[in-house]
Amino acid sequence: MDREKLKDKRRELQKSLKLKQQRGRVASQIAHLEKLGHSFTVYYKSENLNWIDSNVRVRKRDGYNGIYGDFQLDVNDSNAVSSLKIKEEEIDSYKFTEPFLSIIPTNNSLIVCYQGGDPELEISQKAFLSKPTIFFSSPETWVITTDKKYVIEYMWGQGVIRFIELQKSNPILVKKIIIEY
Repeated sequence: MDREKLKDKRRELQKSLKLKQQRGRVASQIAHLEKLGHSFTVYYKSENLNWIDSNVRVRKRDGYNGIYGDFQLDVNDSNAVSSLKIKEEEIDSYKFTEPFLSIIPTNNSLIVCYQGGDPELEISQKAFLSKPTIFFSSPETWVITTDKKYVIEYMWGQGVIRFIELQKSNPILVKKIIIEY
């Protein structure tokens, strides 16, 4: 085999190993989806998280003083149309599902995005609502509808889940859920 073919083969092997390692970062979510028989798509390049950062008004995450690009959507919590308090264990219950279904149109698939290089997962609403806490597995998680009209922003450190409607690039806080730990 000539030198160029060996280099190409090595690059392909490295790429394959990198994708396998990345996929392993969302292994519990994939195992849950496979167990329930739900279909899903894995995206490796953070396209949707980058889309949020580039197309929606964002700010540095509240309480974050580092140099890494940790952000949150630029909404004022006091402007929420409505708010609700739930216990952390109630995220997997009707107390979370009911507001979700009253805000997010049922014909959309969802893309779950994580800060820090984890792959994004495109899933159905049914799959997400089967156990939201499994998808809120990272301290900062964004769930965006495939039509890019709604974002659910989970900020563990702030103890909040925000339902945000995107009107052009302007985020409007529709509902704020305060998590009681």
